[in-house]
Amino acid sequence: MNVTSFVDNNFKYIRHFINRDYGTLAEQIKKEKNMLSFYVEKDDLLVGYKIVKNDSVSNIYGFDCYVVRFYFSNVSTLHNEHQEMIYRDLLMSLKKEMEKKDGYYNLRIPTHMVDMVKAFNAIFEKPIFCGGTVEEFIFDRRVMQSRGSQLNIFEAEYKYLQENKELLLDMTYESFATYQGQYHISSVTEYQAGKIYENWIKDSLSVESKDKIIVAEYENQPIGFVTIGEDDFSVEGILSAVSSEKRQLGAYRSMIAYIINYAYLKGKAFITSTQFDNFIVQGTWNSLGLRPFYSIYNMHLECRKI
Repeated sequence: MNVTSFVDNNFKYIRHFINRDYGTLAEQIKKEKNMLSFYVEKDDLLVGYKIVKNDSVSNIYGFDCYVVRFYFSNVSTLHNEHQEMIYRDLLMSLKKEMEKKDGYYNLRIPTHMVDMVKAFNAIFEKPIFCGGTVEEFIFDRRVMQSRGSQLNIFEAEYKYLQENKELLLDMTYESFATYQGQYHISSVTEYQAGKIYENWIKDSLSVESKDKIIVAEYENQPIGFVTIGEDDFSVEGILSAVSSEKRQLGAYRSMIAYIINYAYLKGKAFITSTQFDNFIVQGTWNSLGLRPFYSIYNMHLECRKI
């Protein structure tokens, strides 16, 4: 039986994935089970979920929007009928809770939990499938920055960001103009989906943001950037954009290589994520040695009285 544990948080999960230390993760989930919205515990197995309101998205649409994340302790990734029934109990509780609380829900279903997927299909009749995301990582490896020799890659200071803010914003809006994320796919949210990503861009480049920003400069002008978050174990690539007129210079690959080496020097993993269908970006990551460590199906459900 392929027993593992899972938490829908890439900063937390990656350290257990790299160390193959799922026992510690299982104990951590059990210790913090009372922080979950609901859980089912049978023998040594525990499955649960946490519902969190997405305030920024709710403000855009004028109705409550929620994200549902799942937590699993000592479960199998292989099919087991008894286990599937436990997942059904979990999701039936979630369905009842959703029916009592009007809103728009994004359920993040881990793709490698086959019984969770089977249980979801049995409990929810009309979900909106909104694609998925894949998380990738690299650890304990330095990479060569062979391309983009004409580029200057560096961590931007506050003064630089303020002086070039409008240029960076315009570059990002242009990059995201044709972006099709999960909220674009849903017929319920597509009419304001662009606003979600516009706000995300503004927040990432705001004074209040705690993210560091790595910039690619060509001929003393910024032509691309990647925002990064960081904890004691990992560095995460979050938001990126490259000028459409300068993409042939290899700025994106050079910035990711820079961040990988930044993480390496600190003894940390580099992690990042994108949509399933973003093959060009995944190709760049794979050429640098990144590989996937988990992925998510985004299943949307509308529980609102119209």
